[in-house]
Amino acid sequence: MSLQKYKKIMKFFTGIVIHGEKRGKEFGFPTANIQLDQSDTTIEPGVYATELILDNEKHQGMLYVGTRPTLNLSQKSIEIHIFNFNRNIYGIQIQFFVFKKIRGDQRFNSIEELIAQIEKDQAAIKAFFATNS
Repeated sequence: MSLQKYKKIMKFFTGIVIHGEKRGKEFGFPTANIQLDQSDTTIEPGVYATELILDNEKHQGMLYVGTRPTLNLSQKSIEIHIFNFNRNIYGIQIQFFVFKKIRGDQRFNSIEELIAQIEKDQAAIKAFFATNS
């Protein structure tokens, strides 16, 4: 899989995987919370198709940038659910490429609605990679 095959890379970031609140894991979508190396975090809140590099291996996933309004939180979070991945990567530096915005940040009426939307987001992102790789 080559990055050149994708139509457009929106942004590129590097950062360290840090501990989060582990809510994604509770919902069935564990995430790697990222503390960015650069101060430029101008990416708009939302959900994105992303590809990341860990230990020189490429992985696909979905990136969330936002304040997690459904959970009544206000601090900005940058986190990635890595598809088909189950390793402890705390403290590891990663690089990730942001490709396509799937949707903006939203508040849902319940955790169940949030999880249903995350499942739709995941399907949309997997379809994006299937047709653009």
